[in-house]
Amino acid sequence: MEKNIIKKLSEFGEGFKHHHENYSASAISAIRETGGVWELGGLRFHFPEHFGFCYGVDKAIDMVFETTERFKDRRIFLTDQLIHNPYINGKLMEKGVQYLKRDAHNLLLCDALKTEDVVVVSAFGTDFRDIERLKAQGVMIVDSTCGAIINVWKRVEGYAKNGFITVVHGKRNHEETRATASQAVKEGGTYVIIENMQEAEELASKIRRPDFNEKMGMANQTTMLKGESLAIQGILKSAFIDRFGEKETQELFRSFDTICGATQDRQDALRKILKKSLDLLLVVGGYNSSNTTHLAEIAHAAGTVRYYHIESAQDVRPEWLSPKASDIGITSGASTPDVTLYEIIQKILSLHKTL
Repeated sequence: MEKNIIKKLSEFGEGFKHHHENYSASAISAIRETGGVWELGGLRFHFPEHFGFCYGVDKAIDMVFETTERFKDRRIFLTDQLIHNPYINGKLMEKGVQYLKRDAHNLLLCDALKTEDVVVVSAFGTDFRDIERLKAQGVMIVDSTCGAIINVWKRVEGYAKNGFITVVHGKRNHEETRATASQAVKEGGTYVIIENMQEAEELASKIRRPDFNEKMGMANQTTMLKGESLAIQGILKSAFIDRFGEKETQELFRSFDTICGATQDRQDALRKILKKSLDLLLVVGGYNSSNTTHLAEIAHAAGTVRYYHIESAQDVRPEWLSPKASDIGITSGASTPDVTLYEIIQKILSLHKTL
């Protein structure tokens, strides 16, 4: 273990706990990773084959709550929201965990930290310069960065070392995208962030100009829509072919599928249950959760069922239900605990009894 940095749950030493299990619900857990139908109170709840917590979220929750137990006598800070889920983040606030502030360049303000403080890096990772600042302050760092994101960073580092401009398909203001882009800067490279197809077309027009003589490599925020990322790769590759020809493009343009496997599993599983005859679909997860909002986008694009993106049982509205609405689809983003789904189902059952 690097001095003052904990990167694995096992590095806490003996007696560590799997804290993510505290947010499970046995009835929901029995259906996770298999999908199926849960008949209850005259209703049928349809679950996809994959939903809810992923490995990266499990790890982040385990590490931050282990931190709160191991360092009860110290101040504990987070670089950003641990994950994009209000339920879990609320639990951390109850334990006194605080957020570090950032400057105008989105870098952490660390001057007020003391050597006995503990800083937890969120599951999204953080800018490499943040880590340098934290090390300079001599604080304990607990790094819960998701392994899938670290794999993307390795690609970006490779691009930068070999003189490629990194093109990141992601949301500019998302913590993960900022952290990933910084890996190019760390290795002396440059980057471009594009959010959508329109921006991809604008970049493609610049690539086709006769004065363009750069190499580019694609990377993704791991929770983007795979289909959109692949389409963007196709747009940029075609522009390189137009500018340099097929043979040269093989050396000048690189692309890899860096969409998180868990994210893709949840998207594919949702598409399957959208083929069912459902009266209602609920997509559950933080409103600022990228992977959850993309699930909502998939439901919207399908256009086959009335759907709502909600965060908790408090968001469920009685007018969504009717005596004839008996088949309800329910899925959740990778940062949504099963206990939230259970609470939502109980709320629906309670409302259904009054119809």
